[in-house]
Amino acid sequence: MREPIALGGATKYIGESRKRTEDPQILMGQAKYVDDIKIPGMLEVAFLRSTHGHARIKSIKLDEARQHPDCLHIITNDEISAGFTTFIPGTRGTLKPVFMPFIATGKVRFVGEIIAAVVAPNRYIAEDIVELIEVEYEPLPAYNDVEEALQPDAELLHEDLGSNIYYSDSFSNGDVDKAFAEADLVVSEKIATGRTSAAPMETRGVVATWGWDDTLSVWSSTQMPYFLRTSIALHLGIPEQIIRVVAPTVGGGFGQKAHFFPEEFILPWLAQEIKRPVKWVEDRREHLLGASHAKQCTIYMSLAFKSDGTMVGMKIRNICDSGAYSQNPWSGLIESVPANTGAPGAFTVRNVEYETVVCLTNKMNTGAYRGVGWSAGCYAREMVMTKAARLLNLDITDLYRKNFIRADEFPYTTATNQTYDSGDYHKVLDKCLEASDYEQQKQQPRLTEEGKLRGIGVSFFVEQTNWGSHSARESGFPATLHDSTTVEMDPSGKVTVKSGQFSHGQGQRTTLAQVAADVLGVPFEDVKVLDGDTATGSYGMGTFASRSAVIGGGSVIRAATDVRNKLLKIAAHVMEANESDLTIEDGEIFVKGSRDISRPVAEIAFITYYDRYNRPDEDEVEPVLSSTRHYDPPAAYANGSHAVTIELDPQTGIIDIKRIVAVEDCGNMINPKVVDGQMRGGASQGIGMGLLESLDYDENGQLKNASFMDFLIPNAVTLPDIECEHVVTPSPYTEGGFKGAGEAAMLSIHIALSNALADALSDYDGTLVPLVTPIGPQQVMDLINNENQPQVS
Repeated sequence: MREPIALGGATKYIGESRKRTEDPQILMGQAKYVDDIKIPGMLEVAFLRSTHGHARIKSIKLDEARQHPDCLHIITNDEISAGFTTFIPGTRGTLKPVFMPFIATGKVRFVGEIIAAVVAPNRYIAEDIVELIEVEYEPLPAYNDVEEALQPDAELLHEDLGSNIYYSDSFSNGDVDKAFAEADLVVSEKIATGRTSAAPMETRGVVATWGWDDTLSVWSSTQMPYFLRTSIALHLGIPEQIIRVVAPTVGGGFGQKAHFFPEEFILPWLAQEIKRPVKWVEDRREHLLGASHAKQCTIYMSLAFKSDGTMVGMKIRNICDSGAYSQNPWSGLIESVPANTGAPGAFTVRNVEYETVVCLTNKMNTGAYRGVGWSAGCYAREMVMTKAARLLNLDITDLYRKNFIRADEFPYTTATNQTYDSGDYHKVLDKCLEASDYEQQKQQPRLTEEGKLRGIGVSFFVEQTNWGSHSARESGFPATLHDSTTVEMDPSGKVTVKSGQFSHGQGQRTTLAQVAADVLGVPFEDVKVLDGDTATGSYGMGTFASRSAVIGGGSVIRAATDVRNKLLKIAAHVMEANESDLTIEDGEIFVKGSRDISRPVAEIAFITYYDRYNRPDEDEVEPVLSSTRHYDPPAAYANGSHAVTIELDPQTGIIDIKRIVAVEDCGNMINPKVVDGQMRGGASQGIGMGLLESLDYDENGQLKNASFMDFLIPNAVTLPDIECEHVVTPSPYTEGGFKGAGEAAMLSIHIALSNALADALSDYDGTLVPLVTPIGPQQVMDLINNENQPQVS
C-alpha cells in the first residue's frame, strides 16, 4: 500500500463547550454537525421525560402547556402509539420479543423515557412549555440489581412477557464435569462490570423536513444512514425511495449511534405531520439518561487447571443487565451472547459450558458500545486466570504461553465453534513484554522510595472483527450484514468511491481512497470518497464492529478491480497491445518493463466515454468505467496485547498510570497511522471503563450521576502517551488480508490495568485480584481490606 496520509481532525473540544477549528478539506465536503444545520422556518423540539424509574401513568395534563402562546404542537402516545419490537430470528436460545413504544403508554420503565414532545420556535421556549405539563404517577418497585429483577416473584416490567428474563440459552462442548473433577485447581469467582456510556463528544441529534415534493429529508448523527432510512420507512409506512438520510460530520459514535432511537422516528413523524422543519439536539443529561448504556454484566466464572497451568475446563453464567427494553437493532443480547461465544479467547481449552441470561431492569437500555460483550467476558476470564496463576505460583504470562493456540494450528476452531483465521499469539505477547520491559519491572520491589506501590500488568485478547453475516453468526447473531461500494472513473480519469460505510472519525475516507488508488494505479489525490448520504452513496449497513477496512475496503477492492480490468482492456485495444502485458502506476498505463510505451489513464478514460471510433466495440466492452460490488466476507479475528504500568497510593487508593504499551495484529494495514489512532482511542475508553466510569442508579431507579461533573471519563491528565507496536499476520481469507482494529483495546486494556493493580498489591496478599469495574479508590481500599465483593448497582 502507499505511504500513510494523515488528515487533520475537523473538530477539537474543550469540556462540554464546543470550540471548533475547521479543516478546509472537511469544509469542502460535509462540514456541518446536526447542531449546525439551519433551515428557514425550522422549529425545535423538547421532550418531557419520565422522572420515575418504574411507575404507571395515571394522567397527563396538557391544558396549561397548550395555552402557551408559542406552543405549536404537543404529542403524546395518543398521537403516536407505535414503537419497535426487537427480535433476532434464529438465535440459539429462547428469545421473547420486547416492544418499546416511541412515546410511553400507560407505564414508564426508566428515568428519561419519553412521555411527550413539544414543538416551539426554539429549544428554550420548548423546554419552558415542557415544564407546564403535569403527570401523575403511581410508583412501582424499581430494580437496579439484575439478580433481584430475575427472581420469580419480582415485579414485571413487561407483564406480557411473564418474566423479566427475555433471553436465555445454554451451551456445552466436551466433558466439562470430568475436566473439573480431574483438575488440580478450580477457581470460581463472581465478577461484576459497571454500567457505562460511550459518551461521544457530540451528543445525538436529528433534523427532519418534509419537502414540497412530498419527500422526507433527515439529518442524524447516526453510524448507519441506510439502516436508519429503512427503519424510518417501515415505521412511518412510506416508500423508502422518498427518504434521504444524511449523517453529517459526527463527533464520535463508538457503537452507541448504531441504533434506531425513538427520537429518530418522532422527528420525521412531526416533519410529515406539521410540514415544517424540526430539530432536536440532546443535552448531556438527556444523553446519559436516554442514549444506550453498555457493559454491565454479572458473571459467575469457574476455570479448571492442571498443576502445570494447563486450562482444562470453563464454566460460565453470564447475566446481562439489559435495562428497561431491548434496544433496536442489537438488543440486550449484544453483551452476554458475544461474551459467551468468545469465551475461549486465545486458548485451546476444549471443555466449555455456559449459560446466558438477559434480564430487564429499570435503567436505560443496553446497546452496542465498542468491544460489546467481550469487554466484560474477557475481564471475567482473565481475572480468574490471574488468581489461578497466583495459586499455582506462576505468572499470568506462563498461563498464556501454556494455553495459547500455536501459529501452526491456524485455522483453528474453538470449543464454541468460532474459526480463527490466523495469528501468532506468542510473537505478539513477546513483543508486548519486550516493549514494556515487563520482566525487568517484575523484578523491581513493589514499594517505591515515595511510599507508592508500583505494579505492571499485561493482558491478551482475540478480537472478532468485520461483522458481516458470517462473523455475526459466529458471535451468536445470525444476522444479514454486508455492504456494497460503487467505484466510478469519470472522463477526466478522476475516481469517485460511493461507499455504504460512514466515516465518523476513523479516517475512513483516507483509507478507502488509498485502497481504490492502489488498485487502480492512480494518485491518491485523484480519488474522492462519498459516504454518509443515502442520496450519493451505495447501500450498506454502516460503520461499526471493526468492519470498515475489511468489508468497506474489500468491496472497494472488488469494484476497483472491475474498473481496472475494463480500463486495461480498452487501453490494450487503443495501444494495440496484449492486455496481460499492461499495468497501471501513478496514473499511467504502460507495457510492463517498457514505460516508454504508455498512455495516461485520463486519456483512456476520455476515449472510453467520448471516442467510439478508437475504443473497442460496445458489444465487447461497455463504455462506462463503473462497478458496484457487494462483499460479505468470511470471519476474521485480530489479536493483540496490552501492558500497563502504575503507581498506587496505598493510603488513598489512587492509581497513577505511568505507561501504556499496545501491540496489535490486525492483518495488513492500509494506513498504520489510522490504526494507531484506533488503538489509542480504544485504550483511552478502556481505561475509562476500568478506572472511572460507572452509571450509578439508586433503589428508585434514579440515575445519580447524569452529568460530567459526576460521571467521570478519562482526559489528558489521566493518561500517559500510548505506545503502539504492530505484528502483521494477514488473513488468508479476506480481500487485502485485512482484519480489523476498532474494538481491540476495549477487550484488554482494563484487564492489564487490573493485573497491574494485583501486582502492586502482591506484597499484601498474593491472591488479591480485582473482581469489579471500575476500580476507583474505594474499590482499591476494599481490596486492600479484603472486602472485594462485587457490588454494582
